[in-house]
Amino acid sequence: MTSKIIIKNTEYADSRTAPEDITKEKLYDATEEHIKDVQKGMDFFAGKLHEAGLKHDFTKISYFDEYAEDVLSEHTDDEFKKRPWYQRHIYAERHHLNADCPLDVTLIDVFEMISDCVMAGKGRFGRVTPEYLNLSDPSILIRAYYNTVKMLDDIVEVSNAEDLNKEE
Repeated sequence: MTSKIIIKNTEYADSRTAPEDITKEKLYDATEEHIKDVQKGMDFFAGKLHEAGLKHDFTKISYFDEYAEDVLSEHTDDEFKKRPWYQRHIYAERHHLNADCPLDVTLIDVFEMISDCVMAGKGRFGRVTPEYLNLSDPSILIRAYYNTVKMLDDIVEVSNAEDLNKEE
């Protein structure tokens, strides 16, 4: 379970939300706090990217005998993709967005797919292979964007949120 990210009320950091008693000092302090809060969000995403990298293609290692058997046996590409190991691989790994895009897809999954396709293309063919980077459904990016917003929104709490909700 991801721990909460606690941020502070930074209403003084924006002309649209600043109370009438705003001063240059309050503006500066709130701006510095907002920058720190954004850094917390970016650290969260960096951690998620790191986690995805650590778990990448875990089914190739966890089920190595099945994987090796399928790779080393003679199958057409279509036959290979129907094999039990491959089916487990695409359903267990979140980055196979064209084969089985999770409903809760995030930009973390998109970045893992991009990294996978670039590294595999360069490492296996000596070049990035655009056919593997094409998304079968471009709306995946929109869904990933909104799911990523929700992922962060769900763990952020404002430490003094009551100040933001006070009646005028």
